Amino acid sequence: MPDLDRLTAAELAAIDRWEPRVHALVDWDPAIARDRAERAGPGPLSGWSVAVKDIIDVAGLPTRCNAEFTDANPVLTHAVLVDKLLACGAYVAAKSVTTTFAYLDPGPTRNPWHLDHTPGGSSSGSAAAVACGMVRLALGTQTVGSINRPASYCGVVGFKPTYGCLAVDGVFPLAPSLDTVGYFTANAVDAQQAFAALTERPPVALSGALRIAVVADMLCEPADPVMLNAVRGSADRLNAAGHQTSVVVLPRLVGDAYENHRTLVAAEAAQSHRELFSRFGEQYPAKLRQLIEYGQTVGPGWLEEIQSHRERTKAALDEALGEWDVVISPSAPGAAPRGIEATGDPRMNLIWTYAGLPTLTLPAALDDQGLPVGVQLTGARMQDAALMAAGVVVESTLGFAAQPQQRSDES
Repeated sequence: MPDLDRLTAAELAAIDRWEPRVHALVDWDPAIARDRAERAGPGPLSGWSVAVKDIIDVAGLPTRCNAEFTDANPVLTHAVLVDKLLACGAYVAAKSVTTTFAYLDPGPTRNPWHLDHTPGGSSSGSAAAVACGMVRLALGTQTVGSINRPASYCGVVGFKPTYGCLAVDGVFPLAPSLDTVGYFTANAVDAQQAFAALTERPPVALSGALRIAVVADMLCEPADPVMLNAVRGSADRLNAAGHQTSVVVLPRLVGDAYENHRTLVAAEAAQSHRELFSRFGEQYPAKLRQLIEYGQTVGPGWLEEIQSHRERTKAALDEALGEWDVVISPSAPGAAPRGIEATGDPRMNLIWTYAGLPTLTLPAALDDQGLPVGVQLTGARMQDAALMAAGVVVESTLGFAAQPQQRSDES
């Protein structure tokens, strides 16, 4: 068994240092966290502290979704993935801040690298909590770019599995045909260990050089120079280490995913929120309200066309990228933007989410303001364990290691 007292003390110290300024946690209670740590059982994740995004059910706590009008009563059962983590010996240290209903309207969380910059969203608190060392693992969800983007902005590892790989039971839905639950860790080794525990499968062992496709053009507005340099620089270091990299162009039909994805999310969000929106529509924040109102206009014929395009996109990407072990691409347009009134642009993650492919963000560099920039690895469908193994290799090759520092000149 790990030394729970020492682990808890270190995490409590990190929370004491960072939480008053970063605001990553919901209803933080150190006494409850200590009690849960002491009651954690044995298992492959024994003693791991977990923050749970507040759209995911934890028994005994309300699921508030960063909205004032949700049910304040505690839920009675854990989400399936929370149950699994507890069975593996982990414990829930706290809930973490989400944007409202996991869309673009932000919560109070700030980026620990620069407090006047966004941490990204929608899994804002989860990414920031791991970056600060408050917890060892934090659950998040992704419907467009809500894991990979905040991971890049906060300088941590963010894993979005293949759609359907990890259970979403007990997660408040936004767009069920896209919603995916994943997590954040401080490094790729922890991410691999967590995945092996959650799936009860041994980690994949890789041998020989990786075959890596480099995709800089995501068929949308290009990423910023700092991000493109991070992708090229990562490819150069991997080449120098003996891995095979080659620039790959995505099939043109994939570009239609951008508009289709937004329409699909809107239509499904209108259904997911139909009851709540009919009662509390005027209390919804502006961006989510606009999305739902747009979704109410989408007819079934339109959705059929989108799903047809989505299936063709999946097939085209599976064929085009099938010969590669992993794809490397930008994980965000650039470093975290200044301001906490928005969460950044998820366009660099959208295609992979639309196609349901597994993605892993790894920290790769710092920009000239000292903000982290992450690269995104994409694996083959349902080959999440192989993606994890590749991530460990890539992380070791890139050799990025830095932690945020608290800055006295920021409010």
